[in-house]
Amino acid sequence: MANQTDTDNWREELKQLGKEYFIIQEMIRTGFLKLTPQDLTMYKTKLKELNETNGEIYKLSQELRGIQDITPIIEEIRKNRIARVKAERIIKKAEQAKTSQIHKETVSERQKSKPAFLGEKFAEKLKFEGGDITKLTELGLPAICDLQDLSQAIGVLREELQWLCYHRQAATIDHYTRFQIPKKKGGMRNISSPKPKMRLAQNWVLESVLEKIPLHEAAAAFRVGKSIVDNAQQHAGGAVIVRIDLKDFFPSVRFHRVKGLFMSFGYNYGIATVFALLCTDAARIGAKLHDKQYFVALGDRYLPQGACTSPAITNLICRKLDNRLAKLTASCGWQYTRYADDLVFSSKAPDADLKKIMSLAKKIIKEETFEINVEKTLVMREHQRQTVTSIVVNDGVLRVSRRDIRNFRAFLHQYTTKGADAMSKVLGKDATLYAKGYLAFMKMVNPAQAEKFTEAYTWLTVSPDI
Repeated sequence: MANQTDTDNWREELKQLGKEYFIIQEMIRTGFLKLTPQDLTMYKTKLKELNETNGEIYKLSQELRGIQDITPIIEEIRKNRIARVKAERIIKKAEQAKTSQIHKETVSERQKSKPAFLGEKFAEKLKFEGGDITKLTELGLPAICDLQDLSQAIGVLREELQWLCYHRQAATIDHYTRFQIPKKKGGMRNISSPKPKMRLAQNWVLESVLEKIPLHEAAAAFRVGKSIVDNAQQHAGGAVIVRIDLKDFFPSVRFHRVKGLFMSFGYNYGIATVFALLCTDAARIGAKLHDKQYFVALGDRYLPQGACTSPAITNLICRKLDNRLAKLTASCGWQYTRYADDLVFSSKAPDADLKKIMSLAKKIIKEETFEINVEKTLVMREHQRQTVTSIVVNDGVLRVSRRDIRNFRAFLHQYTTKGADAMSKVLGKDATLYAKGYLAFMKMVNPAQAEKFTEAYTWLTVSPDI
């Protein structure tokens, strides 16, 4: 009975621990394996846990045998998941396309008012932010912030305005009519006359912006209520008069200097660039390629002679020059005025320090980045004929020079003998209007000189038929 109990216990232990335990027991009995009681107890515990785990796995495998094949179900789930992902991708792509289109339309609309750049030489991104609205208001200037504001103010389409200020190295349309006229002392002067659309824009800039800014009193040209007579009168009767001519006056004022001027008023970088593009241009030559006419830009943009804005801009840019020279001359007892590029200095004192005033004046002119035309620099003393803006100012009396009087008398003689039409062809303009205009100039300078001509040529005072 005891043997049966041992057998039952052994079988129960074998059931719990598996045949691996039987093998180990035999190896211990035969002397192949030596284990301490503690090691054997630990080993038995591990074998029991492993046997229980295998039993659970066996049960699960038996349960799975009764379940149908789930492969089709998994495949269906996979197909549904793929279809859902594709649908989500299509919806996301449609939303991205819509967002992209809205962005493109927004950018396109913004660039119409705030273009990123305006030409090959102006590829840097333009910024239409910032500016000083308070300063603009104080100066009485229109608070223009972008192209839309400016186009509405001028009265042109936004696209037209962008077309006018867009710089092209090779353009199919030139915004200027270009020609040359002879200079008084030889050579030819390049004239760039703006075409109607450009003239409209420039007139607005002149009247609404440039003419609102006060000039220095020494600036005598291109000012309402002032003439060459007013300029000459400042130096009449001077013991010594000095004339200094600035070389290439308009062409020396480049694009970036003009842009800086508009920024100094309070305009933001973008609008200042637009203003500068409207008021400057590069010299251009015509060229044909494949029977198509192009106007090719040569060099940098500068103030064109012929644009209504150029004189006003030079007057404003010269404010610092005028201020420095006026202070210099006042401290030395001299008088200073500037008529465009013609700088005039005079002193009533015969022994005035000419060397000092000339040296300091040249230094200031150079520092203000202007260049002196040495060939046209002239010093005139009392015993010489002194002329200021083509008017003789000796002895404090303004008069037209004898040479100009002779030339005018010769013209009137030819007009009388050859007729108005023939002289108009010679002049290239209406001879009658020229004669009457020159007489008006003489009356302004010296009425006594003009009176002699009105007595000899009565037709000069006859009003034209209306």
